Amino acid sequence: MFVDEEFECVVCCNEYSRSLRVPRVLHCSHTFCAPCLERLAQLNGVIRSVSCPLCRWITCTRASLTLPGALWVNTDIWDQIVEERQLKSPESLEDLSKTKTQLIKSTL
Repeated sequence: MFVDEEFECVVCCNEYSRSLRVPRVLHCSHTFCAPCLERLAQLNGVIRSVSCPLCRWITCTRASLTLPGALWVNTDIWDQIVEERQLKSPESLEDLSKTKTQLIKSTL
């Protein structure tokens, strides 16, 4: 788990992840997880807008794009997620590899 608040969404208080809670950046430079941004988004004709929960700046995108497709990933946080996991459990990758090998052997 991350100790620093900068690695969690201030809306839902969950940690960012590389799968479910991808850190996305609004045009005001504030970052929130993708599910929270989806819940905050409003569709108005051909425009989708999100009002930042911190500064109220409105980010607009085309409605034809999904929010994940229209907003950048916060790469500073993204990179830290990977580094943190590698520091926490470098052995877990070896364990995963062994488990995969065992599963393949058992199915043959």
